[in-house]
Amino acid sequence: MVETIKVPTDVNFLSEWAGFELPRGIVNKGITGCGATTLAIEDEHKAVICSPRINLIKNKCQQHKGTLAVYGDVRNGDIEDYLRNSPKPKLLATYDSIPRLSGLIKDKLEWRVVVDEYQYLLIDSSFKSETEIRLLVTLKEFPYVTYLSATPIADKYMRQMDWFKDLPYTILEWSNVEQRFVKRVQSKNPINNAIEIVRNYQKGIYPSILVNGGKTESKECVIFLNSVTNIVNIIRQTELQSDEVNIIVAFNEENNLLVKKLGRDFGIGRIPLKEEPHKKFTFCTSTAFAGCDFYSTCASTFVISDNKKVCTSIDIATELAQIAGRQRLECNPFRNTTTFIYNVDVGESKEDSYKSALNAKWQKSVKNANYKNSVTDKDLKEDFIKETVDSQKLNKYSKSYVWYDEINQRFSVNRMAYLNDCFSYDVQKENYLDGITVRKQLEDSGFNVSVNEVHSDYEEQLECIIKKEGFANRMKRYCEYRKNKEACMFVLVDEVMEHQSENLKMYYYSLGYERIKALGYKELNLKNEMMNRQATCHLYKEFRAIFPVGTRMLTDMIKQKMEEVYAKYGIRQKGVASHLEKRFGIRIKPAKIPLADGSRKGGFEFI
Repeated sequence: MVETIKVPTDVNFLSEWAGFELPRGIVNKGITGCGATTLAIEDEHKAVICSPRINLIKNKCQQHKGTLAVYGDVRNGDIEDYLRNSPKPKLLATYDSIPRLSGLIKDKLEWRVVVDEYQYLLIDSSFKSETEIRLLVTLKEFPYVTYLSATPIADKYMRQMDWFKDLPYTILEWSNVEQRFVKRVQSKNPINNAIEIVRNYQKGIYPSILVNGGKTESKECVIFLNSVTNIVNIIRQTELQSDEVNIIVAFNEENNLLVKKLGRDFGIGRIPLKEEPHKKFTFCTSTAFAGCDFYSTCASTFVISDNKKVCTSIDIATELAQIAGRQRLECNPFRNTTTFIYNVDVGESKEDSYKSALNAKWQKSVKNANYKNSVTDKDLKEDFIKETVDSQKLNKYSKSYVWYDEINQRFSVNRMAYLNDCFSYDVQKENYLDGITVRKQLEDSGFNVSVNEVHSDYEEQLECIIKKEGFANRMKRYCEYRKNKEACMFVLVDEVMEHQSENLKMYYYSLGYERIKALGYKELNLKNEMMNRQATCHLYKEFRAIFPVGTRMLTDMIKQKMEEVYAKYGIRQKGVASHLEKRFGIRIKPAKIPLADGSRKGGFEFI
């Protein structure tokens, strides 16, 4: 059931609306920056406001005294002290902290929970779907939960999420909505454009606008780009100094190490509060796409969507729409204009075959989960649990949707991971088929789209990239660039070379630098090596089926069966038992095999 509530014309922020409370269920607040979370923090109810980003939690906590931020390293004792001593507790918690909080909150009937920017339940399921599922399961313990967003999850995904079935759906309708403008820049290499933006600002070439008859320049810029590696490389390439750049990314060990490669003066920053100074350059990953407040008086917003990778593709309906509302100060004349830089050369869309493959993967996962749940042997089940947990840590559901549900102590099929696969394909492929598709997406998301699209092709390539050269030399240079990429300045060489010779990347990832070097970088040698490895893979599968673990077999029989497999693939090779271990990794140990006459003959056991 969908209910539309019209916001009074004299209301700019929900906290100004006397008597209004956030409804239970799903709430499409209509616009960003309307003060919905502020309302939840300031009303008379005990409340948990949970967020997908630690930066958002810290940002809100700094703005609202008397709240308590709850994330990984906050102790249970500190939370319990706060609950005892606060007459109207307001907890600001990350999604993954909610199960822990639920165990500490005893009077759940008296509490309200606001899930801010709930669209990230789907968006983040590419890497932490188990967290999102545990959150949704835990929230069933609270009778009053509000799922809040100005850019809610699309209906085609919502219909497949059992957690949201039968929840009321409320839309807030605003009469006074500011227009948001977007300048589209279609580019072959959006990262090059980001470099050019920085260089223009360094040269004093700023975006400008006429305000009250006078020219106002945007001397600060915020660049949204969901890749810490790319951000670091852009800073290196443009030689930015630590005192002029703010790097807002998720605070973890990996990101910290990447940023520290810029120099000891560099570190992960935070969003400045009101009236605090802003640096000329601010780089943000998805940690600041939604919910965070920027208070610059002159910053321009640039969004980089590089659709060569899923992680750097920006979803227009959710992420871009959120980013466009981050600048809060009305005195900033650039706050309602976003420069959106993207590429559409991302390969052919094959939706039918992709969706069929996902459905097949889903059905196979269902069978796999059912089989593992049917096993009664305790040791075998523990092996299955370890195997499943380790596999998903390594593969992130790329191979299977099966996961082990510790709460219910059974194997399940992860629907959130499946839906994220569907969502990611739509974002990367379907939504960026061409400029027309992008424009429609922008218009459907409420943007005022300029008539003429700017086509930009910043091809600042090194001279060596465009010169004619043989495959071996190009392969050698590519390997050296990839091997030393983290240590040298970012020059976009590898991407250009991959476009020129699409097999370079495949050979590098399949064979590795040292093996390619050993083969003299020659294309024929690399092709033969790939063919040999493919044949080895087929042989391994055949031998593994013939020689299962735990069986014993006479040496002569092993030789015979090996030669039969070799002959099948046209390989002239004698069967040697020791080759099973040396060449194919199938472990064996000597064993005496009993014969029918009571004697024993030499053979091997497969272990």
